[in-house]
Amino acid sequence: MLPTHVRHPVWLRLAQQPGVIVFASMFAIESAARALLVTVISLQALALLGDPRDVSLLFTGVGVTGLAASFLIPALVGVLGRRWCYTLGALLLVAAPAALATQTLTGQSTGMLIRVFGTACLGVTTSLYILQYIAKRDLTRAEPRRLQYSALAWAAGPALGVVLYEWLGPAWPYLVSSLAAALLLAFFWALRLQDSPLVTTPHPKPTGPARSIARFLRQPRLRLAWLIAFGRSTWWVFLFIYAPLYMVTSGHSGISGAVLVSAGNALLFLTPVFGRLARCHGVRFVIVTGYLLAGGATVAAALVFDNTIAGALSLLAASLGAVALDAVGNIPFLRAVRVSERPQMTTVFRTYVDFAELLPPALFAALLTFFDLRAVFWSEGLLMIGAALVVVRYLPTRLGKEAPIGPVKGYAG
Repeated sequence: MLPTHVRHPVWLRLAQQPGVIVFASMFAIESAARALLVTVISLQALALLGDPRDVSLLFTGVGVTGLAASFLIPALVGVLGRRWCYTLGALLLVAAPAALATQTLTGQSTGMLIRVFGTACLGVTTSLYILQYIAKRDLTRAEPRRLQYSALAWAAGPALGVVLYEWLGPAWPYLVSSLAAALLLAFFWALRLQDSPLVTTPHPKPTGPARSIARFLRQPRLRLAWLIAFGRSTWWVFLFIYAPLYMVTSGHSGISGAVLVSAGNALLFLTPVFGRLARCHGVRFVIVTGYLLAGGATVAAALVFDNTIAGALSLLAASLGAVALDAVGNIPFLRAVRVSERPQMTTVFRTYVDFAELLPPALFAALLTFFDLRAVFWSEGLLMIGAALVVVRYLPTRLGKEAPIGPVKGYAG
């Protein structure tokens, strides 16, 4: 008797009905491509420029250019479609390491810019695909799962990249990063995601970047959600750039700085703990606690700055607070955004990443003109404590505790 039924592999069935696991896997592969270079880029910039202040200026310049370019992405999606915009982003992540591998200032700045724009393309299009394929009731489950799947990449990648760079040669981390980006592209095309409309609504929607930004700014809840995400993202930018510089300028090896960054990222495995904590005590409790822990421990690192071991341990404690913010930090946006405006508002909301990569390095570059690296630790710690005070003042106490996703009536953000 001829077989009439074929049992397809699990991955193929998942590809036909993409859900939380599929998108978490996509983000894990993307994270591997990016995490391998996150510390290498900072250390190579220091080697090329020779001064932490100049490194900050380089990151600021790249951030300005990347932010301006990111506003082209909605138009790019409209012209190319989400599938080809995502493909472009993955190809840019494949190409960026080649520019960085030249170990020249031109190649460094070009590779960083290509990498920033490619990441933005992936971030915007992934958000749109998630909003298309993930049910509203599953969004709060999707975010912690996404972080869980990426935890290994962010825990191992920063240290592994520097180990490959120093032990095997500069070409190796760039090659492995390109291969990971190529794997991401192959996995994406195997999914065969469709570009069907995200939201069908009779209400008019803003069509251009200026109108989307204006609409976003008119909604206090979205402004507060953006500030919460921006604050937590600035701390990770601080860790990725200045923790390796701290270790190197204190007389330790580049690998020790990379290990510190990897150890901080390894705490992402604890995100389910903070998810359960939010369900018991509310999202605001976790966000405020995370900000206070991250800010207080960063200030403590400034106080023990000359004792590198104590400073590194303080930064690890601060990382735990930042992980708490990562676990639930997007929920205020998910609760506040209107269904009919999700594509436009998501694009604007994601600019917190670009601003976090732009404003802190610019501020720190100004501080480093007059002070030593300790001033960067003080300013970042105080910023996080100030963010906690804003959250206490404006974020409603009832947010969380298994509440459904959707706009909150009377939300006074």
